[in-house]
Amino acid sequence: MAKWSDRFRQLVGRERDADPAPQWPPAPAGRAGPSLTTTQVAIPAGLAAGHLTVVEGPPDLMGLRFRMHEPETRIGRGEEAHVRFHQASISRDHAALRREGAGFVLVHRSRTNATYLNHAPVSDPQPLADGDEIRLAGEVVLRLSLPGSGASRAEAREGSLRQAMEERVQLDDRIEADFVRDGSFLDVDVVDSYGMKADEPSPDRIVVSFERFRSYVARGVEVQGGRVLNSNGDEVMAFFETADSAVASARGILHGLESFNGAENLLQRPFRVRTGIHTGRSAVDLVNGVAYSPVLDGAGHLQKAAPVGGLMISEETVRVLSRPIATEKAEGVTKAGIAGFVVDIES
Repeated sequence: MAKWSDRFRQLVGRERDADPAPQWPPAPAGRAGPSLTTTQVAIPAGLAAGHLTVVEGPPDLMGLRFRMHEPETRIGRGEEAHVRFHQASISRDHAALRREGAGFVLVHRSRTNATYLNHAPVSDPQPLADGDEIRLAGEVVLRLSLPGSGASRAEAREGSLRQAMEERVQLDDRIEADFVRDGSFLDVDVVDSYGMKADEPSPDRIVVSFERFRSYVARGVEVQGGRVLNSNGDEVMAFFETADSAVASARGILHGLESFNGAENLLQRPFRVRTGIHTGRSAVDLVNGVAYSPVLDGAGHLQKAAPVGGLMISEETVRVLSRPIATEKAEGVTKAGIAGFVVDIES
C-alpha cells in the first residue's frame, strides 16, 4: 500500500484526463476511494475552462487537481459526479459549478450537508471568481482556478451587488403596488387599565371584560368599513381608507361606551378611552392585519395627547375630510411634532 502514496505524490499538480479515470487510491474492501470521471467535453470557443484543486482535506487528497466540465461540473459521492469523493459527509449530489453566460455559479444541492463559498454558507446560486474556495461539509476545500476568464472576486461582487439592487427595486415595486395606500389610522387606548385590573379580585372577570371591550371596538371599526390591525395589550389600532370613516368610527365608539359599560363590563370600574387619528400614505397588509408606518405611530401620539373620553386628529386628517367638522386646535404639538385638533364628538 505504500506504493500508492508514492503514486499520489507523482500526481500532485497534474490533471487526470484518462477516460475513464482510475480510482486513486484503489478502494479498500467495502469502501471506494476518491475518483474523478473525466470524460472529455468540447469547450465552446472563447470560454475558459478551469480546474479545482484540493487545498484542505485528508492527506491522500491534498494537491489533487480536477478539470471542470461544460456546461456543468457535478461534485459529490455519487456515480454521476465529475468530481467524486467518498467521505461520508459529502452527499451523493452535493454541489455543482454551472456555466451561466461568460462565468460560473456555485449551486448547492445537498439536503443534509453544507456547502460553503469563501467561508459563507451557500443556499442560492452564487457567482464564482478565480481564487474562490469551496468547502464541502467539513471535509474538503477546493480552490477554483479560471485561467484566462478575466473573472475576479471584485467583479463577481459587483455583479452580485447589481443583482441584489435589481431585486431590491423589484421588491420595492411589489410593496408599492400591493401594500402601499392612502388612509387613516385610528388608535383607541384604555385609560388606566392597570388600575382597573388592580381593583378587580377576579382574573376571569378581567380577561372576559377586556376581550369584550376589544370586540366592542372591533364592531365599531368594522361597521365603518375599517380593519382592526394586530394590537397588543389594551390598545386597538385600526385602518380606514377614508378619514371620514375613521372619524365616524371613533365617534361611534365614544358614544356607545356608556352602554357597553352598563351591559358588558364586569369590572368595578368603567372603561374610559382616548382616541387619535392620523392620515397619510402607509404600507398596510389588510389580509393579515399588519402595518408599518410612521403614520400609525402618529395616531398613537395623538391618542396620548387627547382628553379622556375624547378624540384628537391631525391636521393631515382635517385637510382630507369631505366636510368640515367642529374642532379646536390643541396647544403645541405632539411628541412626534404633529399638530393636533380636538374634535367635538357631539356635533
